[in-house]
Amino acid sequence: MKKRFLITAIFFSIITVISCEEDDVCVGEGTPYLTVVFRNPLNNGNAIDTLTIIESKTPDFAEPDTIYEKAYTDSIKLPLGGLNNNVSYFNIKKRSSAITDILQVNYTTKSTYVSKACGFRITYEGLSYETTFNQIEYINPDESNVLEDESNTNLYIIYSN
Repeated sequence: MKKRFLITAIFFSIITVISCEEDDVCVGEGTPYLTVVFRNPLNNGNAIDTLTIIESKTPDFAEPDTIYEKAYTDSIKLPLGGLNNNVSYFNIKKRSSAITDILQVNYTTKSTYVSKACGFRITYEGLSYETTFNQIEYINPDESNVLEDESNTNLYIIYSN
C-alpha cells in the first residue's frame, strides 16, 4: 500500500512539474504614447521650456487631467484615448507665456492581441492634428499617420518667438 501511494505521489509530482510553463513577461508591447518634440523656428533646434500640459476628452476641458506640470523639457509623450475615443485634446502652456494653445489629435483605434502577459494593446491610425496657433507657429507631423510604437517622433511643434 505504501509503495502504491509513493508511485502515485511521484507520478502526480512529475505531471505537475511538466505541465507548468515559464512566466510570460510583457516587455515593451503596450499601447504607445504620442511623441511630440518642440522646436525653435530660428535654428530648427529643439526648444527647451517649462511646459504644463492638461488633457481632456472634451473640447471644453470639463474633466481636465494634468499630464505634465512645470516639466522642463523639449519633448513629451502624450497618452491618447482608449477604444471608445477618437479624439484627444491637450492644453499646452509654456512658462514664458500666459497664452495657451489647444492641440486636438484625431485618430481611429485598432485593438491587437500581443500575448498572454500583455493582453491587448491599442494602435492608432489616421492621425491628424489641429491647433489654435496662438503661440504655435506651425506643426509638422511625421510622414506616417500610424502610431504603433514610440520609436519615431510623431509631431513637431514649432513655437513662435
